Amino acid sequence: MASVPGVFMTTKYNESKLKKLPIFNRNDPAKKFTEAQEKHLREICTFEFNNLESAGQPMKFSYGTRSAKMDFEFQHGETYAVPRFIAKHVESCSKPLWKFKADGSGAIRKEGAGVDRRFAMREVY
Repeated sequence: MASVPGVFMTTKYNESKLKKLPIFNRNDPAKKFTEAQEKHLREICTFEFNNLESAGQPMKFSYGTRSAKMDFEFQHGETYAVPRFIAKHVESCSKPLWKFKADGSGAIRKEGAGVDRRFAMREVY
């Protein structure tokens, strides 16, 4: 989809398919969301996608399970109407950053130093 300067265009996905997708909790897969949290995460909002890793390049990914799966393709700088849980999933795709420190005994240890964000989904109001 080519964007025209000054014209706001939003790509929308099939809402009935989006409602069937499961919401994954990456921090604690066993933990279930409350009804209010799930309602908030399933709300469809407009987001602008930015590829921070390779600006200008599209991002393709599949989300869901075998029985309820959906394919997405986001172009850098375009806007999309998707649920908040999809936007959170895209933003959670990051690479770990490591630092190496001497531990005093001559060995070098690897420590986590944060994450390098690969993608950003900015909500458009």
